[in-house]
Amino acid sequence: MSFLRPELAARLARWREPIAWGALLAAGLLLVWRGYARLDPLIFILGLIAAATGLGLLRDALRRASLASDTLSEGVVVIDEARIAYLGPRDGGFVDLPSVTRVEIVSRPHLPPASPHAWVITAEDGTRLTIPLGATGADALFDALSPLPGIDFDAGIATITARRPGRTTVWRKAG
Repeated sequence: MSFLRPELAARLARWREPIAWGALLAAGLLLVWRGYARLDPLIFILGLIAAATGLGLLRDALRRASLASDTLSEGVVVIDEARIAYLGPRDGGFVDLPSVTRVEIVSRPHLPPASPHAWVITAEDGTRLTIPLGATGADALFDALSPLPGIDFDAGIATITARRPGRTTVWRKAG
């Protein structure tokens, strides 16, 4: 038996990681305050460590949650080592992470709500994967693409929150 409506429970589930790291940050700040007020350096240092850890993890968790979709879309994303695979009903394919040349976020709010935003991953051979943000397993793309040097997830989040059609390159291979 749940005390929350299913819609609210689903929305909170998307934000559970930022909520947990925010709680760690708050607990760390409380320990910092208590250590300072009681002149206890051990509690103060533990609070600083907890607050710094919570803040660092909260930043990435907020980005990951912002790049996730509330609505499910068609297709499945499978990430195996350095290979990203998208298996969709109309298209799909495989891209190896070392051969990726461009990563984009496309916003198409005029389309049905099932897939208004998508990742577009382009490889050296011209292979282009268009992966809806709501596809099953698409939330793992944040972690898979994070090692790309200089990737700008904030630009992608800005494209999604703008609520107008657009295409933003979040990463491009140098050279």
